[in-house]
Amino acid sequence: MLDLRRLEIFAAAARLESISGAAAELHMAQPAVSIAIGRLEQELGVSLFERSGRRVRLTAEGRRLQAQAESLLEHAAQVEDSARELNRLDSGELHLGCPAMLATYYLPRLLGDFLAQYPGLRASVTQAGTGDVEQLLLEDQLEAGVITVQEDSADAGLELRRLLRERVVVLVAKDHPWAQRRYLNITALAATPMVLYEAGYFIRQRFDSLCREHAVEPEVRMQTNFLPLIIDMVQRGVGVGIGLQMMAQAEPGLVGIPLRPTIELELALAKRRSRRIALANQAFMDWLAAS
Repeated sequence: MLDLRRLEIFAAAARLESISGAAAELHMAQPAVSIAIGRLEQELGVSLFERSGRRVRLTAEGRRLQAQAESLLEHAAQVEDSARELNRLDSGELHLGCPAMLATYYLPRLLGDFLAQYPGLRASVTQAGTGDVEQLLLEDQLEAGVITVQEDSADAGLELRRLLRERVVVLVAKDHPWAQRRYLNITALAATPMVLYEAGYFIRQRFDSLCREHAVEPEVRMQTNFLPLIIDMVQRGVGVGIGLQMMAQAEPGLVGIPLRPTIELELALAKRRSRRIALANQAFMDWLAAS
């Protein structure tokens, strides 16, 4: 593993084009600077500088390393700053955007543990679908929120902290005729009464796409973004629903049947890449990464 101190010495010498200049800036003896750079060159197996009198010039390999070293040192400084700031988290508000299902069944444990560690903080959670959360992040109307990870998520300018991967299941009442099924093929849902999330939600979009692929047309009896209403209607037998597996596991009146073909969602806490966000929000993201 590269020694950050040697990279710091190299970066100073590269920027100043001078071993003596780097020694003065870093308050080191000049021989110590030369030794550190020599050891870095030996470790990497390349020459980083061309020496000419008192001046030094970067080799092609040195120029490539300089950009990477400066980026790495900047990131290390940010991590160090964040670590110091964590010790000052005695006030502030954590504000997140989160879909209702995760806010109900997954977020409470995480938030509870985090707020217990920082009792001076407050938390505010805004309910929104993952697609809306992503749009709010990209428009700088929200600093942090839970999104569904897709192939182009990294290209959208978002920095992610992965949370979980969860299977989508068919939700039925515990006394439903399907309740003992080990799995359910999508074709079984043709003309089946269903209680679903509204069309704008990602889980609904994935389900509708699967239905189109297999020429399945369920009977949508109700669509809503109110999670308790979906649960109640499924329990009353108004229709079957779809949801994450955690939902079926948490609700005693529901049974979750794995759907085939399988739909899985990967969820992550996200923020705009390179955007400085409120200390409490950044601390929560860093805490998740460390956990």
